[in-house]
Amino acid sequence: MCYYYVLIINLKMRKFLTILLFISAQLVGSAQNPHFSQFYSNPLYLAPSFAGSTLGTRFVLNYRDQWARLPGSYISSSFSVDHYFPGIKSGMGLFVLVDDAGSGKMTTMNIGYQYSYKIRATSELYIQPGLSAYYYSRRTNYSKINFADQFFGNEFLGSTSETLPKSSVNHFDFTVSAMGYTENVWFGFSIDHLMSLSPVLNSDFKYPDLRLSLFGGLKIVTKRRFRNKNNETIHIAFNLRNESKINQLDIGGYFFKAPVMVGLWYRGMPIGNTFSNSDALIYLLGIKYNRFTFSYSYDMTLGNLIANTGGSHEIGVNYVIDNSKKQARKKKFRAIPCPEI
Repeated sequence: MCYYYVLIINLKMRKFLTILLFISAQLVGSAQNPHFSQFYSNPLYLAPSFAGSTLGTRFVLNYRDQWARLPGSYISSSFSVDHYFPGIKSGMGLFVLVDDAGSGKMTTMNIGYQYSYKIRATSELYIQPGLSAYYYSRRTNYSKINFADQFFGNEFLGSTSETLPKSSVNHFDFTVSAMGYTENVWFGFSIDHLMSLSPVLNSDFKYPDLRLSLFGGLKIVTKRRFRNKNNETIHIAFNLRNESKINQLDIGGYFFKAPVMVGLWYRGMPIGNTFSNSDALIYLLGIKYNRFTFSYSYDMTLGNLIANTGGSHEIGVNYVIDNSKKQARKKKFRAIPCPEI
């Protein structure tokens, strides 16, 4: 789902004039969150319950170029690091997100702390609640944004009668989550932007709407290799989100045969929305070598925009110092069996 409104107007002397209405998100409601197609390779953005989920130390870098063919750039990037502390059965992490919409027209930044606690419910089932506290900042550069009343035919008048809100929004926010998992199955939920639950703040445009995510997955071992432990596996996962009365679903999977991963995903919600949609098919190629995992995905936009957007490109880099075997022997804990990219 693209979180920026795009209006394409056909003019006499030009084939298309693209006016990017980023500010409309502020004028009619709260701004949406950036989305990563490889949600499973950006675990701390998905839910704070993933902090420490490898039972070791993990570094994650994600980069997304949304709709590369349109004028301006729509770049989302994130970095996170997390570590598991066995003495207190806790995972902790730091997360940074930067979303640049329209070459500086609207910039959003999140900087936060993640915490999770591991609970062994049964011999097979583990529960991992999580909490994130972060600083939210959104800035709009009005000098780079044009409105309809600034044009008279093909002539640019240079002034607008729009009443503009503040160019800068800054506040603290929180996320809670919980996750359960067994050896081959994982499932959970997260609730983001908890500040909007306040009856005083929920009508304030600067606080984004509550976002609910339901996610989960399944690991299927298709061939076991006892000598090098590089089993051939199929990972299936989904992420269902609700925000601002809009539902969106990502679902798909990938096949791993060391060192290569290939996958296919679908993003859309054909039913259950006021305006049903099929957004994109997502093709994935990844390589895992020792502690490094590199992945590339391409979003092929569906629907009427397929010929105009150029699709989206996304890169994920994952580096893990794995202590899962050591912790499993000492504390009888398992790492979460979610996709490795």
